[in-house]
Amino acid sequence: MTIGEKIKLIRNEKGITQEELAENLNVSRSAIAKWESNSGVPEVSNLKLISKFFGISVDELIDCKKNIKITDSKDDKKIDYREYAGKYYDIELNGWNDGVFDILIIGEDEKFLFYQKADQNDTVFGMIGKRYISSVNASKKSNLPHDDIASINRNYFCGKRVFVELACKEGFIKGFFDFRNDDYLDVTINLITESEVIFKFGKEVDIDSVSKIEELSF
Repeated sequence: MTIGEKIKLIRNEKGITQEELAENLNVSRSAIAKWESNSGVPEVSNLKLISKFFGISVDELIDCKKNIKITDSKDDKKIDYREYAGKYYDIELNGWNDGVFDILIIGEDEKFLFYQKADQNDTVFGMIGKRYISSVNASKKSNLPHDDIASINRNYFCGKRVFVELACKEGFIKGFFDFRNDDYLDVTINLITESEVIFKFGKEVDIDSVSKIEELSF
């Protein structure tokens, strides 16, 4: 299997368009099309970005004798967000993790639930780690027209100023004395891969440790 065939296979399996991949790699859509049709090969710097984005090794990507194995996470909760249309919800998280209240559930992927909420005169968007959800409860009916409800994915948060909450473990000491979130109260996301959230200026965190990401409203 060629590099181009592998890129196309993984991209399709993950439900990512050529435009979305190009935006995250900071290349043109035509470059993606060229790679996938085997009319060109990504530069080394792009190979590294592609491997990070898809959560595979560069070796898996370039070795034509190695096939890509795409596996689903077994420990993430399965939630069909379409069940939650027409109502606002409160989502509580386990442990010492902060939940969200009076939000519209607008989408999901294998790891995250996406939401929108009113913040004064603005609408802000966020995403919640499914594995940390302990309950989802309706708070009131929503009369918001369908056209006013957005559809987003992880890529929406790239390039935006957000605050990030990392999961706190159960327990009194951990809940009150875990100050890691202080470093992520106002950060800009550069890239969200299958395994990491990468910030501008080089910081990165394991994606499975993220309980919530929400854009900042100004």
